[in-house]
Amino acid sequence: MAITKVTTPVTDFDKATSLPGLKIPSGDNSNQPAGAAAEQGMIRNDNEETVGSSDSAIAHYNGTAWQYFAATESALNFYNNLLWTGDGTNNRIITGLGFTPDFVWIKNRATNDSHQLFDSLRDENLLYSNGADQQFFIPDWEIINDGFDLGSAYPNGRNGNGNDIVGWCWKAGGAAVANTDGNIASQVSANAAGGFSIVKWSGNDTTGGTIGHGLSSTPELTIIKKTSATANWQVSLNASVTGVEGYMNLDANVALYTTYPLYYTSSNSTVLSSNGTSTGTRVYNNQSANYIAYCFHSVPGYSKVGSYTGTGSNMTVNVGFEPAFVMIKNTTSSASWHIFDNKRTAANPSTEALFPNESSAAADYNLSLIHI
Repeated sequence: MAITKVTTPVTDFDKATSLPGLKIPSGDNSNQPAGAAAEQGMIRNDNEETVGSSDSAIAHYNGTAWQYFAATESALNFYNNLLWTGDGTNNRIITGLGFTPDFVWIKNRATNDSHQLFDSLRDENLLYSNGADQQFFIPDWEIINDGFDLGSAYPNGRNGNGNDIVGWCWKAGGAAVANTDGNIASQVSANAAGGFSIVKWSGNDTTGGTIGHGLSSTPELTIIKKTSATANWQVSLNASVTGVEGYMNLDANVALYTTYPLYYTSSNSTVLSSNGTSTGTRVYNNQSANYIAYCFHSVPGYSKVGSYTGTGSNMTVNVGFEPAFVMIKNTTSSASWHIFDNKRTAANPSTEALFPNESSAAADYNLSLIHI
């Protein structure tokens, strides 16, 4: 059992006559409990760390490391999803996220309209996750504070009259900044605390091309698309996820490719690497072609990229928290991608699935999103 000591106990909780709360242990790195002395659930005030206008920060021990509450709380506001019913009008405003998004993924749940993906680096340009099409322009689409302006009512996937629609949204780092960590210059919007960045670059058709991704750890999942021409999506998986580096196509139901290493993009803690040694295999570094990448790595208590082996029956996959968004793909055989979330179904199990590689409407499956 973890014990928190209360110094100078407060017995009168009337703020007018006493202290406005409990005093907790305070100190610096020299007296921070470590090793066997640190127990999960401990809490203390660290006077060597500053947060906002405060000259100290509250930290807790999560069982493996000390973590600041400020970092934990802000991470909870890096993802959200919204539901709305379309009304067929132009320039409809959708708000309620709690932050300004950088990556917005929209799907009409009721129709066969394509998945629509937008981000803050490509402005009013749309990509379909279920197709290899190049990006195209959507008049008046705009990311705004707390949400987005849907712009033109066409195509119907964003605001079809009477249709139920979902938008999954992530916060990266806002306006893009130049990144020169790789030998190919990139524009990056990175949220290091949330383990997510958006990367944009133009290829130069050279062997050994590298592109800075802006994160502090190696991306475990990287979703890449050539935006200036027709090309399949590539979902690159780090070996830490599946045991071997490989890739799948977001716009197809194919299994994990591991036998064609020249075609995929690998990564380390600083850069993405285009592994092609010829123009034909440099799929994501073609001369003058433009690309976008969405990079993710796990953040304890907030996000998890991982794999599991199915049993053919009911099973539980422990990610360490109750997830709000889950995307699953069978890596050993052909099968569609599946997305579940905690908003489209009011209670567990989350019975409604959508399929990134298909334009089809939602279908019923059972997946319980639980806290373990």
